[in-house]
Amino acid sequence: MTTREYKNLGGMELSFVLGVVEANPGDRAIACAFTFDLVLDFARFKEAANKYVPNYLENEINAIRPELDGLAYHLSYDYFADQAGKIVNNAALFHVFTGPDSYFDGWSSGAMERRYHKPVFQILDGKLRLAARMDFRWEDPKRLITIADLPIIRFQWALNVMEGHDENVPRQTGADIKAPSSMVVFTYTGEDLIEVEGLQMYRGMRYVRTGALDFGPVTPQQILIAQ
Repeated sequence: MTTREYKNLGGMELSFVLGVVEANPGDRAIACAFTFDLVLDFARFKEAANKYVPNYLENEINAIRPELDGLAYHLSYDYFADQAGKIVNNAALFHVFTGPDSYFDGWSSGAMERRYHKPVFQILDGKLRLAARMDFRWEDPKRLITIADLPIIRFQWALNVMEGHDENVPRQTGADIKAPSSMVVFTYTGEDLIEVEGLQMYRGMRYVRTGALDFGPVTPQQILIAQ
């Protein structure tokens, strides 16, 4: 299995804006909603990406995948397609991967089920504001979930730089297209994994102990940093 390379990229930041914990009795669930600002220095990103994939933003078969664990479930990856060569700033880059069809909003399976809602994105002064929501419930319909049951949520903001490929079999009709390859994942966190609260996290990652929250607003002090 290929190990992805995570690299800290200067100018990437994840800033907490607001949060709230609410009961969702119709789904037997508790909902945790968070809004973050995702910051990216476009010039640094372009320069760094080109070192791994020359002319990265110019090729329509290259792709990108946002990693937004704790915030949204991106289904796969997004090709640059007809946007290639036109990606000249953050807004153009964000446009590639913020379409609602790229995100899954169904329930997961398991003893504790969770559901990401489709994220709501806004571009504000070059930053990407992300309003996210996740619901938690027990699979057993007779078991009532409480705040104390909720897990720690780790918040990721990373961009997977993916290099596209030509057809496996040149000039053969119906040849399969190879999936793009991950070359590097740029992230706001550090590059070393540490154990925090019994979980593996990259140093500097934001996280929250949801089981220690109350119903109502989440304060900035409750968003912790792995260190």
